[in-house]
Amino acid sequence: MPMTHNANNSMKRPPALRWLWCIWLGYTVMTVPLTWSQVIPGNTAHSLIGQIWDTKSGRNISKSDFENQLLKAHYVLLGEVHDNSAHHRMRRDLIAALIRAGRRPAIAMEQFDREQQSAIDRAITAAPRDAEQLRVASGFNEQGWSWPDYAPIISLALDAGLPLLAANLSRDEAFRIATSNAAAVFGEQAVATLGLNRPLPQTAQRKLERAIDEGHCGKAPAKILPGMVAAQRARDAVMAQIVARHATSGTVLVAGNGHVRRDFGVPHYLLAGTAPAAIVAVGFIEVQDRYQKPADYFDNADPEYDYIVFTERMAREDPCAGINFKPRQPMAQP
Repeated sequence: MPMTHNANNSMKRPPALRWLWCIWLGYTVMTVPLTWSQVIPGNTAHSLIGQIWDTKSGRNISKSDFENQLLKAHYVLLGEVHDNSAHHRMRRDLIAALIRAGRRPAIAMEQFDREQQSAIDRAITAAPRDAEQLRVASGFNEQGWSWPDYAPIISLALDAGLPLLAANLSRDEAFRIATSNAAAVFGEQAVATLGLNRPLPQTAQRKLERAIDEGHCGKAPAKILPGMVAAQRARDAVMAQIVARHATSGTVLVAGNGHVRRDFGVPHYLLAGTAPAAIVAVGFIEVQDRYQKPADYFDNADPEYDYIVFTERMAREDPCAGINFKPRQPMAQP
């Protein structure tokens, strides 16, 4: 594997801590307040920006060839860095291309917890093309997600009459899994159905553990990391189950890059009942000045994604500068 360990770490470290694995396992995570990101001046000159890299063939492909490959897939998993608006625009365009080509996929979104599905369905029944009404009715979490980034994808789905699926595990359920276990939340039978009773391959397990540790800047107490891993696995398994429910028409999943990885993300759980070629995992990756070759951004021996779309990098405050885990204080009794 020609990629260095440091390159791997740099690519996997999330650019904004709040977007990934904060499960709050009896701890409060204190951070410096973050602002919405802006494009870094000058980084748009990076030679990889705009390239679409086929990790299996090891070559750059055209946008039209890329769209044709997506058309062949039953499940299209589109990653993102959550606060990079360019990623959202590009994914909206890709979904529009699928629709123009005659595809009618369900759109599954990490940005909605599965408990919001009934509210989403009611809002669509009452006002089939009103994204704003859906936002209000569903209780969209605007503290965690930027509505202007996701509204165009949602509006596209509504205008085309596509099913809109709430794909995420709620924070409450993730917390209970992390502090107890999946069986205590789902039941033993559901755990088996989800595939959570089977361990990840050792290499994938180590990658997931490292990603979660680095996602918290190496500052999370060691005793809570296994719970974070369990919660992340549960999120991915639940997303896979929801994605697979629309097997006839196919599904597009809109989620973070970590969720669409082939090694430990949603594809791992989809593969239990799906041919590998039916799944296409796409990572939208921000360029880094010190890494100029596509191979610097992924594991060449076992690529995390089928395709990587390289994009400009956003300017952010250092997510590690003010992070501190401290025990959560008990709630005062009224």
